[in-house]
Amino acid sequence: MKSSATVENVSHPSILAPQVRALTGAAGKHLIKRGAFLSELPRRIAILLPDTAVRTAVLHLDQVPIRPNERDALIRWRLGQEQIFPLNNAKVVSQVFGDYGEGVERKYTVLAVAIQESILRQYESLCESVGLIPSEVGVTSLRLVDLWKRISGGASWFRRDILWITLSDRSLTIMVFQRGRMVFYRCKLLGVDASEIPATVDLVNRVLDECCASLDVCQQQYPSIDIHDAVLCADGEIAPLQSELQVQLQLAVQAFNWQSVEALGWGGEESHQGMASLAAIAGVS
Repeated sequence: MKSSATVENVSHPSILAPQVRALTGAAGKHLIKRGAFLSELPRRIAILLPDTAVRTAVLHLDQVPIRPNERDALIRWRLGQEQIFPLNNAKVVSQVFGDYGEGVERKYTVLAVAIQESILRQYESLCESVGLIPSEVGVTSLRLVDLWKRISGGASWFRRDILWITLSDRSLTIMVFQRGRMVFYRCKLLGVDASEIPATVDLVNRVLDECCASLDVCQQQYPSIDIHDAVLCADGEIAPLQSELQVQLQLAVQAFNWQSVEALGWGGEESHQGMASLAAIAGVS
């Protein structure tokens, strides 16, 4: 597999399909009424796309239509104006955050996500080929944020400004939330596996530089933003990076990883302890 927003992600579906079947138990029999078994009974599954398989933008709108079709048309048009992604054959989904400001200054923040139909169809076809029905599609980092909010307690979410950092596969995703409202999103390929970053000084500095640049942009656009907290979602030994973020950016950094959910009693002795498992929980929670 190769995560990309422009080219097909699955180069050999016939090789990957048996692995998906084994992981999900799609080949097993399912018990139904009166003890009967059906081996071909379709099962629902949620698809979490890698951050680098989609294009994401934070839009600011003066008005948001109430009717869904009008709202979707406006967001799609505005996303096209950003010229970050060809939309001719793309599916666009969005999340509208609460309005802010008063009177004529009232604004709306919209998180818009675009994915090429051909790429989405690859993931859907792969699931269907092993008897799984895709019932929901999400983006990994966004679902991880939702999972973290549920674990950490949602009340404080709306009282703080937060820097979020995801290191997964070969990419870095940075998000900034102002009292629960997303104001910044950036995903960047790193060219190396994310697990190598905490042990490499140059890569740690690269992540720090990207975070500093992101915070500078936010500060210019939102002078009232006041970030003292950060969440670092990553695999492996992240203490060196966590320490540098705390020292260099003067932030209280909370780690969010497999151990965070394992402390709640999830998982088992043989479960894979990493971002893949964490994302899987985020997808079904």
